[in-house]
Amino acid sequence: MIAMKTSDLLDRQNFRDLGGIPVKDGRSVRHGLFFRSGEIHVLPAEGVAELRSLNIRSVLDFRDAGSQRRKADPDIGARLIPYDKRTARFGEHIDFSPVGFGKTGKAAEAQLESLYRYYVNMPYGYQALHAMFDAVKNDEVPILIHCSKGKDRTGVASMVLLLALGAEDDVILQDYMYSNISRKTQLDERIREGRSIHPEDEGYLTLMYLREGVKEEIGRMILDNIHATSGTAEQYMYEEYGWTEAELNAVRDRYLEQPGVEEE
Repeated sequence: MIAMKTSDLLDRQNFRDLGGIPVKDGRSVRHGLFFRSGEIHVLPAEGVAELRSLNIRSVLDFRDAGSQRRKADPDIGARLIPYDKRTARFGEHIDFSPVGFGKTGKAAEAQLESLYRYYVNMPYGYQALHAMFDAVKNDEVPILIHCSKGKDRTGVASMVLLLALGAEDDVILQDYMYSNISRKTQLDERIREGRSIHPEDEGYLTLMYLREGVKEEIGRMILDNIHATSGTAEQYMYEEYGWTEAELNAVRDRYLEQPGVEEE
């Protein structure tokens, strides 16, 4: 499912191309158009040069305004897409710091309940996603979407993008779960840490896991909520972004291709 070979510098940042992912009608996402990643400000000069070689036109950074200032993206020759920096609904009062993800007992259970609600509702009313789909509709690609670890906000954004392009739920979840492979070293370390400190506290252990990885349960809840709320991908795109069926089909024709067909 990973469409291109990238250097270890990019791989360590949970970077990948969504190209090659199949959709329902037998086509697949074109290569070299939609990239997802974790933070890129940590990349050395060689990594920045590799990003520049991809001819990325637009970058959507899901991090908050403070993180964007303190850890500014390097110049890769792309436009930074502006959007309302407010967090997605239900995320306003969640503590996303290591302290928040280190809670135990009832506090851990409450934190998890808040996180699940936040992730499940992210596809609705989140201005960053509206900015992403505006860029996609206006052909401002190749586009790179990223956050700090490239798994949660970026993960949800990739899910709804693939849903819009016509991918099946199981295929979407396969890409979503790949972050656990890409971030295996960090995830394994966090699991060991959690088990060494509070081995019997399931809420704490789940929070420690979610600091570095993703859970299929959450991914399925996100997709199930879209289907329960909007029904089809087409209806979701109409209700949330105002896309007509003709507009959605035009976008799909632009960004999908038959397997094995390469652009000239």
